[in-house]
Amino acid sequence: MAKQSALRQLAEVLERSEQIVITTHIKADGDGIGSELALKRALAGMGKDARIINDTPVPQPLKFMLDEDDEIIFFEPARDRDFILSADLIVVVDVALLYRLGRMQSFFEASRAQKICVDHHLEGDDVFDKKLVEPDATSTGELIFDLLKELDCELTPAIANALYTSIVVDSGCLSYERCVSKTFLTVAELVDKGACPYDVHLALHWKKTLPELKLEGDVISKLKVRGEVAYSHVTSEMARTLAVDPMEMPELVHIPLALGEVEIALLFIENGGNEIKVSARSKGRVKVCELARIFGGGGHSLAAGFVLDGPLEKAIETVVGEAVSFLKRS
Repeated sequence: MAKQSALRQLAEVLERSEQIVITTHIKADGDGIGSELALKRALAGMGKDARIINDTPVPQPLKFMLDEDDEIIFFEPARDRDFILSADLIVVVDVALLYRLGRMQSFFEASRAQKICVDHHLEGDDVFDKKLVEPDATSTGELIFDLLKELDCELTPAIANALYTSIVVDSGCLSYERCVSKTFLTVAELVDKGACPYDVHLALHWKKTLPELKLEGDVISKLKVRGEVAYSHVTSEMARTLAVDPMEMPELVHIPLALGEVEIALLFIENGGNEIKVSARSKGRVKVCELARIFGGGGHSLAAGFVLDGPLEKAIETVVGEAVSFLKRS
């Protein structure tokens, strides 16, 4: 009942808004991008002036989702400030932590627009006028699907494909524990409306470059195991040599997770300056979001992340040691 009430409230706000900004977190993933695109396309069909403005560009592996190159705007303050500050609604999807909006945060805070959030993560700032947050949902895309149904929007093939991509990206290709019968009914309807599962799979998994495959090989070569924890890393030098952005390859952390005896997988990425980005995955016995919270991060039961100060060696030793202890406590 609470979810249905939230959906109705968000739908009413969208129905009476005309100038709308849609945004998501920096280094957006397939769920964030797909949710934005589906919502924008639906709002355009309702005659709304809706623009997607993100602080970081669309990752190369996700550009297949765009109908037009400028369908998602890479934020330029001088050009975009007037539209943002004069908008009557700002919609944030797939994140509720303001700092993860990057440069968009200050404009979000300065705007007098109503602000709503659709997300499926537990962590969030209490700054929204209305929100729909469902941690049990597979993805934000699943929640956008419910919202568009509440709005009685036509699910065009372009909308269906964006939502299908959102759901499969954040559900481990429909394999995680949050996938229930409703998930498959939703996906079935999206396919009926024009989503193309094979095309999405091809774009997400079978369009890698040779340097990207070589980086996967480097991650395998540096793989180590301590107890039931497997981990590897990507240095700035490794990424620079191959001219690959490891932040655009979220599947790298699945390499250590593939080991049969492993329960927790960790991938450490040097992310510029002294920052180390850590991705964590679990096979289900423990909730890695709880491990991530120890280091100020968060996420889901099977997939979480956080950021630490370097150097890399110190970060690895600290986190792997804590992960081993975390498993013993659990």
